[in-house]
Amino acid sequence: MSTINNVAQAAGVSTATVSRVINRSSNVLPETVERVEHAMTQVGYQTRDNRRLAINQGGDTIGLILSNFNSPFYGLLTQGVEKVARKYNRKLIVASGQYDPDLEEEALSYLLSKGCRNIVMHSKAMSDERLTHFASKLPGLVVVNRRVHEIEEQCVWLENRKGTYLATKHLLDQGHKKIGYISCEMDIDDKAERYSGYQLALEEAGIPVNPDWVEEVPFGELGGALAATNLLNKGLPITGLVSYNDFFAAAAIQVFSEHDISVPERLSVVGFDDVLPQCYFTPRLTTIRSPIESMAMNAARLCIEGPDSGVCRRFEPLLVRRESVATI
Repeated sequence: MSTINNVAQAAGVSTATVSRVINRSSNVLPETVERVEHAMTQVGYQTRDNRRLAINQGGDTIGLILSNFNSPFYGLLTQGVEKVARKYNRKLIVASGQYDPDLEEEALSYLLSKGCRNIVMHSKAMSDERLTHFASKLPGLVVVNRRVHEIEEQCVWLENRKGTYLATKHLLDQGHKKIGYISCEMDIDDKAERYSGYQLALEEAGIPVNPDWVEEVPFGELGGALAATNLLNKGLPITGLVSYNDFFAAAAIQVFSEHDISVPERLSVVGFDDVLPQCYFTPRLTTIRSPIESMAMNAARLCIEGPDSGVCRRFEPLLVRRESVATI
């Protein structure tokens, strides 16, 4: 168990200073309070009744940690948090974790050093154990777009597995038997959950998963193009395709079009997220809607209002039927 000496050493101050911070003495500089609080989080120091969490509450700010900045998905997520921040007259401070556990932890430490005690975190790299560790010490920390069972009350998430199940089932209902899947190669919770939904729908239909029809590719449009190219090199043995996200779907459809593979006449495609304008797609894309802005708003409310806020934590995916799926 961590001691006051561990905190003092980590913060570079005396044990007397740590004691004054814990007891909310008025004769401690704010920057020293921040440094000591940060050290407490680092070493896992706890006081009776979680008293230290009341120090420097940062009541005029709300923090947001994104996995990245470069997609409409994260724009909508930020927009949702910002709407709630404005309602509560909070300043929004944003940092990025870049899908890296160390950078996610660094971003969290940065926000804590700025006095943020209400933080919405989109974490895809940090382990469940580390998230649970931080959440147990920071009741104002809420994880969005991920479900961690140990801290479920501090999470807002989408039923990803159900989303790809609905997408695959929709193709099956239109007569498709040979259905491929574009997955991301990064080892994150969404990857496993979404693949599981695709797999479940096929198994229920009595169709074994063919690994040759599953492409794991890097994030971004280049990944979708690579998946389409790989499937074309295999002779395109499928008539239906479920995509991990709309970006993969958009790039794949472009490659197919360049090789005179028409959608949906030759190949039906279903995306996921519904965050890209439909001008990106010809024909308009059938997809699974992920209500990320609403999820972000609820996460922000939860981190400010607390567990009794009554906000919805568990969100359901919705199949949006457009023009990229044909009956065979």
